[in-house]
Amino acid sequence: MLEDACKKRQDFSFKERAGLIHIGQIKRKLRDIEDALAANPDDSIAKSQQSGLMSQLNKAELEHYMLCVKNYPTDLKAKFEYGVRLIHNKRYDEAIPLFQEAQKDPRNKISAMDKIGLCFFMKGWFADAIDIFSQAIDSYEIKDDDTAKELRYNLARACEEQGDKAKALDIFRKIAQADFAYKDVSQRVDRLRKEIK
Repeated sequence: MLEDACKKRQDFSFKERAGLIHIGQIKRKLRDIEDALAANPDDSIAKSQQSGLMSQLNKAELEHYMLCVKNYPTDLKAKFEYGVRLIHNKRYDEAIPLFQEAQKDPRNKISAMDKIGLCFFMKGWFADAIDIFSQAIDSYEIKDDDTAKELRYNLARACEEQGDKAKALDIFRKIAQADFAYKDVSQRVDRLRKEIK
């Protein structure tokens, strides 16, 4: 019905709602499959269905947010969401400009900077990733929540890949001091200490 209304009235908001409903339906099916796999992890049919649904969800979200950006060119939240889906599809060069626009929205500024840094990291532009993560850390007022830890963790990874293992170790150590169980920080600290010796 929403698709028909979109065609008749030439109003994208109907198609946008239809897209969100479709995405919600796929996510619901995916949750059901995940519950089935939790009960029976060896169910090969459920694993196959899960893989197919994840691919279907990826395609549906990518198309939905692309259309949102096309139809709402000033919607910074849509640009952020589309950028996230582009990262999932390893389309970093397309994602970066969207996140650069999205960071103009104060609600998404730090998250968008983190994603820009991540794109640079994935492209192997480690010095640029370090610059962006450092700017995000300096701009972010809260220093001990999950976002702050994620930014510092990503900065440390970029430093390590750039070859500055001492700086990476120092950042990982500080994260471990605040939250020892955060991701794989404790293993990274142990490994880097051995490598630096």
